[in-house]
Amino acid sequence: MGWLAFAGYRIGEATAFGPAVWEDSEAYHAAAAHGWLSTGLWTGTRAPGTPVLFKLIGGSYAHYAIAQAVVGALAWGFLAWTASRFAAPGWRGLAASWAVLAFATAPLVAQWDWSALSESPSLSALAVLCALGLWTVQRFTRVRLAALALAALAYVALRDAEIWGVALVGVVLVVAGAGRILTGAAVAKRGVVDTVRRNYGAARPALAVGAALVAVGSLAALAANASHRNVENIEDVFYVRVFPFPGRVAWFAAHGMPDAKAIDAEAAATSAPAGMAKLVVPDVALPAWRPLGRWLAHRAQTTYALYLVTNPAYVLSAPFDAPPLTFDNADGMLAFYEPPGRALPVFETVLAPGKVVVALEAVLAVVVALTRGLDRDRVWRFTVAFAVVGLLTMLVAWHGDGQEVTRHMVEGSVEVRLGVLLALLVALLVPGSWWRGASRPTDPHTGADRDPDPLFVTMGG
Repeated sequence: MGWLAFAGYRIGEATAFGPAVWEDSEAYHAAAAHGWLSTGLWTGTRAPGTPVLFKLIGGSYAHYAIAQAVVGALAWGFLAWTASRFAAPGWRGLAASWAVLAFATAPLVAQWDWSALSESPSLSALAVLCALGLWTVQRFTRVRLAALALAALAYVALRDAEIWGVALVGVVLVVAGAGRILTGAAVAKRGVVDTVRRNYGAARPALAVGAALVAVGSLAALAANASHRNVENIEDVFYVRVFPFPGRVAWFAAHGMPDAKAIDAEAAATSAPAGMAKLVVPDVALPAWRPLGRWLAHRAQTTYALYLVTNPAYVLSAPFDAPPLTFDNADGMLAFYEPPGRALPVFETVLAPGKVVVALEAVLAVVVALTRGLDRDRVWRFTVAFAVVGLLTMLVAWHGDGQEVTRHMVEGSVEVRLGVLLALLVALLVPGSWWRGASRPTDPHTGADRDPDPLFVTMGG
């Protein structure tokens, strides 16, 4: 009953206002006009997920709004059901389910249903990814691994900015798994092979999940690089975060960027609007700037990545510079994207609170988990890691573009808040012995479960 009310609310909100068509909406719509086997669809100017969804519903903006609301209701309903299954029976499971559904009705999540953009389906994919991550952490099976990989593929197919976070998590898991396999082997006086073999069973889930995420991220990255669709984003970064600063221009000039003196002259002749960052935009279509245009198209992305890796202080501090180093960012207000008359500040505050409340929730989740002895619980640790990865996602999104960065950081913002909420729910509502005593028998050689997967048995009735 609660889910039906939630679904009705999401669909009603999506249809109560005319579908919002933005510049990006038209780009997605144009990409959807390509054939199913066309490279313009799969490796075109936009990540393929949203154009594919447009094609599936016939290309109508109105139908797209309804479709993404329905997908959102199903995805968040799945996560809510998952949360209820992890809580103690009775009112605790109901409370966990309703807390997740309430979170998914907040404007931070639901406001995107009326816009023909990638945010709503991307957040739906995030919810499914979170739910499948919880099930996989609870008990690793091949079926859950496959489902998790498919959810991750859908997530990165919707937004290129999520590729790097998914791939990085995969790398960390692979390294952690490899480290666990080798633990003790280096100092073992005998039985090195037996030690490695014994550790492999425990490390196999991390290795398998990590390898799947790396494969998904690599596949999506290859498609994005083949299309060169991120060139415009990198250009925006240089216009607002590099070209206005002579010191940064000098660094990139030392690493192959042409026209440094001309860029500094252009920057000196450009003034910044009051309260806004300076924007230095050389016209690369002019003959004098064509060397720079070619460099931006072919070399800027890898050189920029090197700059970020070698300047960690900039990576962490630049997002907090004043004035903000962004443009066309709606003054950092997501309310710009909300339907007229929809925004309810108290609603937003209660169901998707600000950063101070989120920080307090995180502290409470840690205190309660430590008090109840759940800090070593696999599921609780997953929710914490999920929130931490959300911070990384926000950081990657900010550094990945120079305009509309507040909108581009929505996925990371939701990820942080959702992770903290789930960590608090697990700490409060999950029985302390649930995970430690409920594991099913596994194959000692593969680490896979011998029994059928209860997740899909339950879903199948």
